[in-house]
Amino acid sequence: MMIKKLLKDKRGVFGLNAVQQFFIVILGIALLAYVIVIIMGSLNNTTILPYASTSALAESGLANGGINNSGYVLGASLTQPGFAGPAITTITNITSSLLIPSNNYTLVGNIIYNSTATVWDAIEVNYTYQYYSVYQKGTSGLLANVSTGITGFFGAVNPVYAILAVLVIILVLVVLVRVVSNPSGGKEQL
Repeated sequence: MMIKKLLKDKRGVFGLNAVQQFFIVILGIALLAYVIVIIMGSLNNTTILPYASTSALAESGLANGGINNSGYVLGASLTQPGFAGPAITTITNITSSLLIPSNNYTLVGNIIYNSTATVWDAIEVNYTYQYYSVYQKGTSGLLANVSTGITGFFGAVNPVYAILAVLVIILVLVVLVRVVSNPSGGKEQL
């Protein structure tokens, strides 16, 4: 008789409402974190933020061997984050001070390839390109830190904690099913 009375008590089991509210808050925070991670992942390598443009003038090709069959790598592509859209303005043969015609070389990505049998060992390249603005660099740094943090966290999680997390998720789902099946806030209709 006493057990029946406790089960039909309109006030509910002590603390169950507090536990439900706690798990709802935890679930809300988890969903918010998930949405933030998804948004940050979609922002990676986007063109939403503006690129900055600049020119590289008189970049010397002596160190990279000039323009030969293996190609000359544009220097800014190795140092500038977000390097994109290079356009050659001029290439000068330093030895003869003559311009190399554009049909004698090919630009593929960030590499200039020789289109002739002539090898130019000493060159100067002038070109324009785009790169990440200060805002894009900040966004990329933030995304890299979040990604590293999430990867590091889940790499360091002990399997026991992973099992506990799964159990907590199951408990949250059970509590949510109970709340949904009884939307009157735990009060039974008599």
